[in-house]
Amino acid sequence: MIMNNKTNVRKLPVGLQSFEKIRRNGCVYVDKTDMVWQIANERQNNFLSRPRRFGKSLLTSTLKCYFEGKQELFEGLKIMSLEKEWKPRQVFHFDFSGCNTADELNSYLNSALGRYEEEYPRDENDNTLKDRFFSLMIKGTKKFGLPVAVLVDEYDSPLQHTLYDADEHEKVRNVYASFFPALKTGEEYIQCTFLTGITKFTQLSIFSTLNNVSILGSWPQYATVCGITEDEIRSNFQPELEEMAKINGWNIEETLAKLKEMYDGYHFSKDLSREVYNPYSLINALAEKDIANFWVSSGGSTMLNDMLIRTEVNGDNIDNCIIDKDTLERTDVSLDNVPLFLYQAGYLTIKDYSGDDYTLGFPNKEVRTAFYKTVLPNAVAKREWEFDSNVISIRRALKQGNVEEAMQNLKQLVSETPYAQKGERNIEERFRFIVKNTLFLCGCRVEEEKQIATGRVDLVAYFRNMVLVIELKLDENGGIEAAKKQLADRDYAAAFKSDDKQVYEIAVSFNVAKRGISDYYVAKV
Repeated sequence: MIMNNKTNVRKLPVGLQSFEKIRRNGCVYVDKTDMVWQIANERQNNFLSRPRRFGKSLLTSTLKCYFEGKQELFEGLKIMSLEKEWKPRQVFHFDFSGCNTADELNSYLNSALGRYEEEYPRDENDNTLKDRFFSLMIKGTKKFGLPVAVLVDEYDSPLQHTLYDADEHEKVRNVYASFFPALKTGEEYIQCTFLTGITKFTQLSIFSTLNNVSILGSWPQYATVCGITEDEIRSNFQPELEEMAKINGWNIEETLAKLKEMYDGYHFSKDLSREVYNPYSLINALAEKDIANFWVSSGGSTMLNDMLIRTEVNGDNIDNCIIDKDTLERTDVSLDNVPLFLYQAGYLTIKDYSGDDYTLGFPNKEVRTAFYKTVLPNAVAKREWEFDSNVISIRRALKQGNVEEAMQNLKQLVSETPYAQKGERNIEERFRFIVKNTLFLCGCRVEEEKQIATGRVDLVAYFRNMVLVIELKLDENGGIEAAKKQLADRDYAAAFKSDDKQVYEIAVSFNVAKRGISDYYVAKV
């Protein structure tokens, strides 16, 4: 937490994944080095899974600097009370994030090994990736008199990119099989192996050839090793909080509440007290003094769109879903297990733990928004820009207090909605899902099946000083007249009347054959 002497403005590590650059440039650094030391010293073979843009590369970089004995970078940090010797050793660091195919992966490994062979000349008989890597480990150990460290960041990137291409996926697996067995052969020359990724592919040779790989992703003691806790925000970013509050006209607690709603809520273990914010989004929000969707704008998983298109997933059937404990903690990613993939990719997180199973749900508003911006255009068969244009039009109308115009734009959005894969019998739930989450993307807080004294309201949407009380019916179940009658007979709107709220009753009817809204009725109460 060093100030820039010329400007007195603190540097935030926006876009930086290098521990050395962060420390040498005097950027704010949230100290995780006690856990870094534990990972480096307690077990030989380690794997940590976390979503993209969640600090895995920074953690790997920190381990690299530690193993290289760069003590000066760690002055003032927690690790200084744990490490006394600071002996450097050879570090072999690989980053697979830029590899999308088997050829790219093979080329990268050849180049990476070639760079290390500039210091440790290649032996004449070392022709395979495995043999070359094994020889490097022996030579590195001999030079420093200590076993080497092997760090592999984003090990699963090529596997993710090829998961829907069986032939290419198998070629990628073959490249892994030609390289990673060296970790088993050279085990006596390795102090620590550390791998990061989003998803687990434990049947690969990389896991099957190693003894006792520690899958750290769900261990409570490492739940906060990537990510930032609320206590860490308060203790590390007070100047940024104060400036953000001042610029936006909030107080500190309002600022923290907005950051929490948008970026907090991640749990990576059964200990639900260990909750973290998405570090990428949080740092960007503090730097820009703005609440925005930073995570989705940084690029999504290449697997997500394909998986959602191929499966009947609308969001409601995965939010608050239950998954077996062993499945979550031990099972490989699968095309057939959408909740597991969404958890590993960061779209779902742990909400509850029973001892035998976990409940998963969306962690925060940013992620829910990102998910529905992917799902809803497919659900209404609109191109992304068309869908966004409709959402913007609805939001503008609501801001102007023109509920009639908002409904007209909603009707246009829902027109010619395709059937769900399971057919017409789910069309009513599909329409409700689309309306509810479109209103969410417009900035509404939406409650479904809201229980009040006179019954259950289909949807209640809160937008600024407005409350929209919405009843939905299919034409074949009475249509618009049945929806209006239910609103009147049960006087749903009465439960939401207050001096500072404008309450609107909205009846909506859907026509299955036309696959859209057939009629609607809006009345200000």
